[in-house]
Amino acid sequence: MSFCKVILSSSPHPPGSKCIVAAFSVHRNSAKLALWRHGMASWCVCLGGCISKFSDITFYQGKLYVLSDLTTNLFAVETTDDDDDSGLMVSRVERCAAVLPEVKGSYKQRWNLVEWHGKLLFIARHFLGGGVGWHDICKVGVYMVDLSTRPLRFTEINTLDGDCIFISPCSSKSFHASEYDDGVEGDVIYFVDGHLCHAKNGPPLDKFFMYSLRASTLAPFAADISSEHASRAPDGKPMSPTWLFPSE
Repeated sequence: MSFCKVILSSSPHPPGSKCIVAAFSVHRNSAKLALWRHGMASWCVCLGGCISKFSDITFYQGKLYVLSDLTTNLFAVETTDDDDDSGLMVSRVERCAAVLPEVKGSYKQRWNLVEWHGKLLFIARHFLGGGVGWHDICKVGVYMVDLSTRPLRFTEINTLDGDCIFISPCSSKSFHASEYDDGVEGDVIYFVDGHLCHAKNGPPLDKFFMYSLRASTLAPFAADISSEHASRAPDGKPMSPTWLFPSE
């Protein structure tokens, strides 16, 4: 099993901590969610209707949240831990009733989850027409979610208090712009666009753009690592870049 997205519930240090690893895999159009913690002999592999090949996942307040980009259903996954080699098991899955915000005239949306300052955010890209490139985006919305209400309540926010958000199919996170000196702007969302393709000859993730909450504008970034300048695998195919945050 190969993983296309891996997230941690907390820092893995010190060794033996209660950090949970959640990994998402798609193989032959079959999606799987796998869970692991230190001491387990193997992964706990989860199957079910809440897992689709176009999903996003994040840990928030001790639960794992799974958002389907196809159905826009949000599921809260709870786990139990036997503190032995049998390890983690899914104990409960709750579908959180939600009516996601819409934009009049938009053709479709793409959604991502990210935690920011102890709050769960939904990041939405609303598209006009049939295209899904960044030039087709008519609105980027940032919504704070109130999980205590049913249906869920969404509040749109227009500032990240100078912070930034990074969104890609492989990982999503918020961070302080001040941690990086080389041209990182505050109140900006950086996107690496596209869905992960698991075919050997699938295209790389080479569409990079940024959205400024202050100016409500979109612009490309990292143009020098587009597919024309990408590193090549031994078979000559362009490789997708790996994004690291060295301050951690």
